[in-house]
Amino acid sequence: MALPLTTPSKLTAGVTAEWLRSLADFPASDWQLTYNLVRKGATITITAGQYAGTETHHIRVTPTEAARWIPGIYHFQATVSDGTNRHIVEQGSVEILPDFASMSEGHDGRSFAKRCLDNIEAVLENRAGQAQLEYSIAGRMLKFIPHEELMKMRNQYLVEYRAECRRDRSRKTGRSPIGRVKVRFR
Repeated sequence: MALPLTTPSKLTAGVTAEWLRSLADFPASDWQLTYNLVRKGATITITAGQYAGTETHHIRVTPTEAARWIPGIYHFQATVSDGTNRHIVEQGSVEILPDFASMSEGHDGRSFAKRCLDNIEAVLENRAGQAQLEYSIAGRMLKFIPHEELMKMRNQYLVEYRAECRRDRSRKTGRSPIGRVKVRFR
C-alpha cells in the first residue's frame, strides 16, 4: 500500500495513522518533524521519523497511541527543528473520528447542525418526541420558541448543513466546494 504524501484531513481514534512528508529544505536526516494538534481540553503530539534511509519524514501512529485520542476537530501546526532552529512548515485542521469498535453504546454520527435541523423539523412537523421537545439550543428550549423563530433557526441550520455537505463532497472529489465557475473570454 502506498502511503499518502500529504497530511490527512481525517484520522480515526484507535486506528493506525501513517503518511509521508517530503520537505526539500528540511531533510529528515537533519530535521525533526513534529505535529502538534490542539483543541479545547486536548492536545496531541506526533513525532515523525526518517523513512527507510531517505530524506523523507515518516509519520506513524500506532493503534494504542491513537486510542487515547478524543474525537473532534483539531487545529495543528507541523514544525521542524534541528535543535537550534524551529520552523512551521504547515498548519491547518484535522478531524479525528471515533473508533466504533471501542464504543459501548450507539453513536450519532450526525453533525451538530444536522442534529439541530432534524430536531427543529420534528417540532415543526408536530411529530417531536419528548427528547426533541426538551432539546435546547443556545440555552433555549425548543418548545418555548415561537414558530417564526423556529423557521429562522431551521433556515440557519439548513444553510450550515448544506455547507458541510458541500465541504465533504469537495474533500472526496478534490473539487472546489463553490462549484463550477463559468468564464467566457472574448
